[in-house]
Amino acid sequence: MAYCVQCGVKLSSGAKTCPLCGTEVQLPPGMEETLSEPLFAKKLPPEGTRGITKARKGLVELIVALFVVSEITVGLSLFFSGALAYAFIPLFCIAMAAVSLVSIVLTKPHYINHASWQSLNAAILLLGLDGYDFSWAWSLVAAGGIAMFWMYGVFPWTRWAKKHAKGGVALSVLTTLFYVALINVVVSGSFTWFLPVAIPTLLALLGGSSLFLFWFANRKGNRIPIADIVLGSMVVLFISSAVFDGALTRYQTGAVYLRWASSLLVSAIVILLFMVAVSLSLRLRRYFTSHNRHD
Repeated sequence: MAYCVQCGVKLSSGAKTCPLCGTEVQLPPGMEETLSEPLFAKKLPPEGTRGITKARKGLVELIVALFVVSEITVGLSLFFSGALAYAFIPLFCIAMAAVSLVSIVLTKPHYINHASWQSLNAAILLLGLDGYDFSWAWSLVAAGGIAMFWMYGVFPWTRWAKKHAKGGVALSVLTTLFYVALINVVVSGSFTWFLPVAIPTLLALLGGSSLFLFWFANRKGNRIPIADIVLGSMVVLFISSAVFDGALTRYQTGAVYLRWASSLLVSAIVILLFMVAVSLSLRLRRYFTSHNRHD
């Protein structure tokens, strides 16, 4: 470690002059400072980041061995008991359990990866249980529910969704619309209440949410009070419920009137008027405050 002969400041490796007083650094005759090269030129990757570690490989081999033994044992038991025709469901469940365990072992410890793989495994399991005879009914709705969980519980945290916020919102809306249509087709066999009931309700929900987002985005200041978010959400939900009640009544009776959502509609109007009054009072206060400062 070298020090300046003039002021005594500690010098960094390879310094030519003192950073404090500017004195030139002079080495003794025959002595030259050389930078030492590290043993490894590049930083080694952390253990287990590439390939499969021995521990994971051992767990996978154990899971595969248990899977083979379980499949053979269950298959032989059903064969000798004369119930081989019903062997698909238990054998398929054992296979999906093995796939789920292997995906847990091999997948990187990240919420998006684990949630995606387990959601896919659960959806395939439900579709397989329902479609062993190549006809699907309830599993379509159940698998669609898992897809909706992934869309709203996993997808917003993916890189693509964070980078393309508007595209992610549009994709979520289209997925919700498709899922509601799927429920209608599976339950009723065709589109019955989807067009006259679901579409107006979804449009009211999207329209109200868009208006409040536009309102909040054009406010002065970046911080939005929690109370405004809660009140705005209540207004959107109450109005959407009123639209749903009116559309459902028209679909069932042919007349448009509210049966149970009239109080919700009145509450939404009162909350909306209150929010508008508070916003106008803040604007007036800001206006008169700024003018008094200039006078």
